[in-house]
Amino acid sequence: MAMQSPKLGSRHARIGLLTAAAAVLFLFAADLTYRQIMAALNREALANMTRDTLGRAEIAIDYALIKLGELYEANDLDCSADAVTALEMAVIRAGSIKDILVRDRHVICSAQPLSAILLRNQEDPQMSAPARNAKVVLNPVQIAGRPALALTWHLSDDLQASALVNTEAMAFDILPADFRDKSRVILKLSNSAPIALFEGAKVRNDAEPIVFEHASSRFPISARIEVPPDVISNVHLERGRFVDLGAVGLALVLAYLVARGLAPPPTTSGRIKSALAQGEIVPHFQPSYDLRNGEMTGFEVLARWTLPDGTPVSPSTFVPLIEANGWTNQLLESMVTQAADSMSEIIAHEPRLQFAFNISPNQIIQPDFAGWFLQIVDRTGLDPSRVILEVTERQEIGNARSARHCVEALRAKGVRIAIDDAGTGHNGLASIRTLGASVLKIDKFFVDGIEHDPRVAALVRMLVNAAREYGMRIVAEGVEHGVQLDALARLGVDEVQGFFLCPPLDATQATAEFARHQAVMLRDRLDAADAPAEGTPQVAVESGASA
Repeated sequence: MAMQSPKLGSRHARIGLLTAAAAVLFLFAADLTYRQIMAALNREALANMTRDTLGRAEIAIDYALIKLGELYEANDLDCSADAVTALEMAVIRAGSIKDILVRDRHVICSAQPLSAILLRNQEDPQMSAPARNAKVVLNPVQIAGRPALALTWHLSDDLQASALVNTEAMAFDILPADFRDKSRVILKLSNSAPIALFEGAKVRNDAEPIVFEHASSRFPISARIEVPPDVISNVHLERGRFVDLGAVGLALVLAYLVARGLAPPPTTSGRIKSALAQGEIVPHFQPSYDLRNGEMTGFEVLARWTLPDGTPVSPSTFVPLIEANGWTNQLLESMVTQAADSMSEIIAHEPRLQFAFNISPNQIIQPDFAGWFLQIVDRTGLDPSRVILEVTERQEIGNARSARHCVEALRAKGVRIAIDDAGTGHNGLASIRTLGASVLKIDKFFVDGIEHDPRVAALVRMLVNAAREYGMRIVAEGVEHGVQLDALARLGVDEVQGFFLCPPLDATQATAEFARHQAVMLRDRLDAADAPAEGTPQVAVESGASA
């Protein structure tokens, strides 16, 4: 043994040196990679925010044109007393339209006192930008010193109708707090005239910003976001001392494993595939409630994964990997099968309850998806008319014709389609028309702050009005405060869900929560029979519900 000690000591020394050197390289590479990744993610996020801003503006212009067209078809542009009333009602119902002005030969009428803005624009238009339809012209105007948009439609030689579109809310809240103070958001016409502007409190004009710009293919408008390079490079880089200590420890461990020549651990994708095969990814159920009478209307089925040691894995971690590997159909089949089995009692005795499952736009354009999915539903015994498929708006629909054919086949059997994350993604009003969806789910992004921010409420009202035009049912997600319920009810939302009402539950907890809720509703009905309550019915929620 004494002869072997120097060699053993030398080997340990080499491993120690290699470990130290590799650890330094790992830390340097990790820090550099982290900075590059965060900068790239920030750039991608800002590019998406630019497209989202443009999408908001396109929706507002679409809506203004729709309203003017409806008034024209209804002969409500002749400035009669009934016509003026129709103009006033159109403005009241449309959150993004602040005024409508009509000039019929020498007769002029409008809906609001702001008509002076539109009148000046019609008499002396500035920096006009014609749309693809030459009869439609966009002009920059100002409301209380802030940029806005005037849209004028020359319906005939003697008849013009103009809508004053409030664009301020479209640029106000698009940026998260980390970017907002030092950045600028601009909506402008093709002639560079601004129609919406937001400037952070710390915007500097002496530094060259990085510009993200996206032009509309449908209207003469573009969106532009200007952000200083240091903000893009440094946002989300903050790390606590414990994170750095953990990184050092991790680097040492990894370096030691490399020095020892150990094989790498199994890949994350392989672990997820195994979890799918072994049924470790299970459904949880988040209830939705009718905002008018408080009845539970159904459950959204959400995938949840807990490791054998009890550690939960965030869906934002494993779902994107499932999509990237093409395993979304396996996940959907697992969710439908497990949901039908674990909730069989409720399914058998409560035929009014519906179950919503999430799918990606890539699934709905698969040629055989409808037939495949209907076979699974039939095999589980679940009535297709109780099934809702939620298609996220955060991803673009690659083939609209294939998606439409798939939806038609599903709807023919009773399956309904919902547009999820409405107002946050690529498709906007186009997805409503393309998919023929019957449910619109308003994203939590728009629900946050709705009770105290009129601009957020205006955006929600615009989505609700657009959905109503297509006869859709409106569901608001992410309700976290009781006052949000009143605000959503006033805006015409039909159903709500969120942690304030009930978090996602496993099957046993969801069954118990449904029974508890039914008991509360029965108690309230009995109380109402004895002493009728006044006011609008509210969702029946008690503190201490199953979690």
